[in-house]
Amino acid sequence: MSLRPLRVDDAPVMAAVLADPPLYTFTGGAPPAEAELERRYARQVRGSSADGTQDWRNCIVLIGSQREPAGFVQATIPADGGPAEIAWVIGTQWQGNGYGGRSAALLIVELALRGVRRIATRIHPGNEASQRIGKGVGMAPTAVVVDGEIRWEGNVAIS
Repeated sequence: MSLRPLRVDDAPVMAAVLADPPLYTFTGGAPPAEAELERRYARQVRGSSADGTQDWRNCIVLIGSQREPAGFVQATIPADGGPAEIAWVIGTQWQGNGYGGRSAALLIVELALRGVRRIATRIHPGNEASQRIGKGVGMAPTAVVVDGEIRWEGNVAIS
């Protein structure tokens, strides 16, 4: 398994990876259309917000010898030094194989190399798989709830 920076031309294959409606059970929404992903990816590949307050790291999760796309990880890194907000999504067909945890851990290694020292995410209280991933990468739930999701935070281990 590896991570590769997102490209706009990932939209067609990622539309298929993200097409299963049960993938949105905890996050809400619906599978994105290819054209929507192309627009989103065109913004994301810039690598930062227009106002310079955030850097973005968006990667495709690749698995197997064929480097098949199976999901994505992303980080929003605030310029003010606050915690990097991370997220991971693995297509339902590939879930249950540890790809979410391994891809989140790889993303965190990249963040550590960029000087990030704190991470955060939001996890729905019913999403036990994501809770396991959060714990596995050193985060713990806080008392903060945003849109029904619990904010998790942790330190980035520096080795």
